[in-house]
Formats: sequence, structure tokens, C-alpha cells
Amino acid sequence: MNRRDFLTTVNTALAAAWVRPVAGASAGKPLPYPPPMPSAALDASVSLTRIALGSCYVPQFEKADVWNSVSRQDPQLFLYMGDNVYQSEENGRPQLRELRDAYTALAADRPFAALRARTPIMVTWDDHDYGMNNAGAEFPARLESEALFKHVWAVAPGNARAERSGVYYREQIGPEGQCTQVIMLDTRYFRTAQTMLGDEQWRWLEQVLSEPADLRLLVSSIPVLMEAADGEGWRRWPKERERLFKLIGESGTGNLVILSGDSHFGAYYRNDAAAPWPLYELTASSLNFPMPEKAWAAARQPDPARLGEPYFPANFGMVLVDWEAREVALCLQDASGQRVRGETLALPLSKPKP
Repeated sequence: MNRRDFLTTVNTALAAAWVRPVAGASAGKPLPYPPPMPSAALDASVSLTRIALGSCYVPQFEKADVWNSVSRQDPQLFLYMGDNVYQSEENGRPQLRELRDAYTALAADRPFAALRARTPIMVTWDDHDYGMNNAGAEFPARLESEALFKHVWAVAPGNARAERSGVYYREQIGPEGQCTQVIMLDTRYFRTAQTMLGDEQWRWLEQVLSEPADLRLLVSSIPVLMEAADGEGWRRWPKERERLFKLIGESGTGNLVILSGDSHFGAYYRNDAAAPWPLYELTASSLNFPMPEKAWAAARQPDPARLGEPYFPANFGMVLVDWEAREVALCLQDASGQRVRGETLALPLSKPKP
């Protein structure tokens, strides 16, 4: 099964699972916005040691226990990395009825509500919660989708995120010596055949990588280091990926880990040639809609950057930081919360190569 067939399976399953319309919606009437989904306030003074992450969640499906499993890890922060909801139909109509339906379903998800009530959540989007499979700047309803995203995720008016185009942002969390910088990229809003991030976001990224931090978590909704041909990834924009690698190298930021989603399997990647030190990436996907077994063979194709085999069942990730030992562990957890794999790296993540 190739990726196109897999997405057809997704859409067919969604159409069967989702029958409840947005309350108050009818032909010819404006659609109400879904309720906003604020999360617990982020305390920028706290040293982060437990960070959860995930992607690719279908709230219309029968409720799984994955959000309870995430909550049981007692994370100080959750990174929601894109495809945070799926629509029953992707048609690009400006009212975005199906996307509003999907957000309404997520807002009604009680285990997710319990998680965000106690845990700060940082969010970016990928194509399916942006509005159209593999879409970029050409998406006709991108302005409407951006406004919906910022409403749903309770981006306060006057906040820099509310004022600028796209959904990218960063947070600096923790005191000097234990400061974690979390960078949420937007790989959709500005994307064209020539660029992944757009000029404005590139300038912003260069600036934030110059800021002091002891650990940097760079979140991309799609994999960065993956080399295999199937599916989306930065490799399809080779000049843009080289630009990213060059920027990371020039920043001298040998303490950066890449986190990503989208693939519908979990995986670890390492690239020794991209920067003056090896780059590592953890992909965590999917929270509750894993890739069907008949698609595994294509996903297992050789990838020189991948460490070991993909993990196909539902999963989420954990980043565990031991500031005293100067170590960071990148972990994959199954849907019940059991760790299925972990990679522990020293801080700084690696010494410059000779």
C-alpha cells in the first residue's frame, strides 16, 4: 500500500466514523467556531525534564486511552506536532465545515481536555489540520484556516503569534544553565515549490537560533532527516534542507534535537554530515491511527539516516532531560504508555567532528 492508498483508507474511515454535524450549522448560515481549547499556563522559569510529544490524531474515532497514557507520564509540556485533527472530507471550501467539525470533536474529547487542563501545550499544524493533503501556500482557504487555528488554540489577541502570518513561534523555558528553547516551525502556510518556510520565517529562525539556550527542540511537522522516498519530508526540498543544515551549523548550536510527526510510524534518525556535529531526530506518529500492516513493507525501505526499524503501532514520544547528568533521552511510548524504545544522548549532544 502506497501513501495515496493509505490516505484513501484514512478518509474512508473518517467518513464512516463522523456523522455528527457542527451544532447550529445549516445551509446558508454562517458556521459557528468550535470552542477554544486553551491549555495550562506555561511557566517559563521551570527547568523542563519531562516533555511529551505526538501527532496524527483522529478525534472522531472511538476514544482510545492514549491521552490518559500521556497524562500518566506527568509531562511538564506537550508538543502537538501537526495533523492534530482529520476532516471527513478535504475540499478547500472557505467555510471549512469539516475542519470545524473535527476541532469540535477534539474539544469534546474529555481525556484530551484533562491533559490540557494540567499541561501546557505548544501546537503547530500539518496538512490535514491546515486543510488539504500536502497543501502549502496555494491552499485557497489558508487565511480562514489560520484564523480558525488561532481561535481554537486560544492565541490571545496582541500576542506576536496573533499578529503575524503563519503559526510558527518559540518559547524559552528554564533558568540559565537549564534553558530549553522549543521552536515550532510552520511547514505549510508559506510553502511553495521553491521554499519550505518562506523568507519571513527563515529570518525569524536565524534570529531565534542565535538566542542562548542549553537544549533546543526544533519541531517540524514533517521529517527532516528521513531519506526514504515515500511520504512527505524536507528531502523533497533539498535546497531548503541544505539551508536549514547550514543555518544550524553556522549558529554553533550543537545542542539541537529535531522532533517530527506525519509518518504514521515512530522512528529515530541520525545524519553525521549535515552539520559540524551529528543531528538526531525523533519522529512520533500516530497517536491513534497507526499505519495498517499492509503498508509496512513500503515504509521499511532502506533509509541511510534511520536508526533501526520503524515502530508501527500507535505511539507518542517523550523527551527526558537529566540536567545533573547532562543527558537527554528520546523515547517512544506505545499507546498504553509503555516505553518501547529509547536513545540517550549526552549534553552537549556531540562534540564537533574532527
